[in-house]
Amino acid sequence: MLYVLPDSAGDILVVQATETLSQSDYLDVFTAQINKQLKKDHRLRVLIYCDHNLTQIELASNWQPNKLCASIDVDIARIAIVSSGAWLDWCTDFNSEKVRHFTVTEFLTALHWCDEQQV
Repeated sequence: MLYVLPDSAGDILVVQATETLSQSDYLDVFTAQINKQLKKDHRLRVLIYCDHNLTQIELASNWQPNKLCASIDVDIARIAIVSSGAWLDWCTDFNSEKVRHFTVTEFLTALHWCDEQQV
């Protein structure tokens, strides 16, 4: 499941992932919120908080590193992935300077990193 958090505004989208991330979460929540929130010609900055209850990311979904950025028609400036460390491998699979992992205690640091304008 995916929830949009109240920190989302303008070109920053903050979401919380819990239990299982599915293709439905990607289409019905993630891309729907991007279409609702992001203004034309703006670069998206995403913070994905993977809470302790996240146990699975569907293999056939657009949450996979090779699909996440390529499957939407939006310029993504940065993606911060915040977790207890359980999803570090998923984060490193992105193999991009745009994606960085932060621990749960670094949540605010991750939010500030997303918001930096030097990208």
